[in-house]
Amino acid sequence: MKRKLMSLLSVTMLALSLVACGSSTSGDGDSATEVDVNRVRVVIGSTSTGGDTYQNADAISRFLEEPLGTNMKVDAVGANRAFDELASAKNDGSTVLFFHDMAYLSVEYGTLDEKYSLENWTAGPIVAINPGNAFLAKSDAPYNTMAESAEWLKDNPSESITVAIEAGGVSEIIFDGYYLWVKEEYGTEVSDRIKVYVTGSQSDKDQALWDGNADIIHGAIASNVQYTEDGVEDQIKMKFLGVTSAERVEGYDIPTFAEQGIKVNGKEFTFAKEYFFLLPKDIDEDFLNKLDKAAAEVAKDAKYAEDLEVNSYYVNYIPAAEAKEYLIEKKNTMKSIIENAPKLDDITSN
Repeated sequence: MKRKLMSLLSVTMLALSLVACGSSTSGDGDSATEVDVNRVRVVIGSTSTGGDTYQNADAISRFLEEPLGTNMKVDAVGANRAFDELASAKNDGSTVLFFHDMAYLSVEYGTLDEKYSLENWTAGPIVAINPGNAFLAKSDAPYNTMAESAEWLKDNPSESITVAIEAGGVSEIIFDGYYLWVKEEYGTEVSDRIKVYVTGSQSDKDQALWDGNADIIHGAIASNVQYTEDGVEDQIKMKFLGVTSAERVEGYDIPTFAEQGIKVNGKEFTFAKEYFFLLPKDIDEDFLNKLDKAAAEVAKDAKYAEDLEVNSYYVNYIPAAEAKEYLIEKKNTMKSIIENAPKLDDITSN
């Protein structure tokens, strides 16, 4: 189902209908939408070619090539290098960055320099959303939800739980929401027994669980559902403990954090990862307009939606004219969580 999901943490998510803003073209080489560069390099803030960032970058790039009349190549260089590349990029659109909420969360957490803040770039269109951010545990864990994990800690005062996350990104903000809820609901005698195992990519988090370095890991439906299915060997089998979208993800029986009563500052804790373009601050306006116009066209393409839905991602077009304000507002709602959350150095188990 196509829907635009507003993922502001301090409020219940507002369901927005998908609207392809602006005029569109036929997509058959109309010079009004073709860009001047014959190759666009799309750098992404991940080094993985199997994760959600690459999957979304690859999908939008393939569908944009025709209306833009250019070739697009996704280059998985990692966050630091991606921002460095963007900082030195020409303003003709030959190099653009495609990333998700970690782009600004890393700055807020201090893992990326302030010079990389949203205010220092031109925001391109937001194009997709991943509502499937989740936590998982081994299939034989003594709890079946994140709320039950806190209850289990309360009932077992000699036990602790270690959660594998990546510093400075989506997994940390989601962990922080859970941690702050536990602290508020159960007190420090429980929250003090929640530790983190700081690691990198999804495969690293998975391995941390299998190696016994973590009891719970941050994951995603698209990348982890394969380990939850019938027939998976016991030593690697997982189960989902909760998903952070406002509603259950269609096709999966995974309770949301909101269903479990997990709240921050008295409000339901929700989060969905969104994917967008960032461009040099002095980007050529003609390129920006053509990229935005082409993205609006792609957003209406049923084949693009089908491509995303294979991995439980959804079309989520927000035009460039609105994207920056939207992302800054989203960032600002997370500041209180970041400011009140524990420092990773104080709760790490590594």
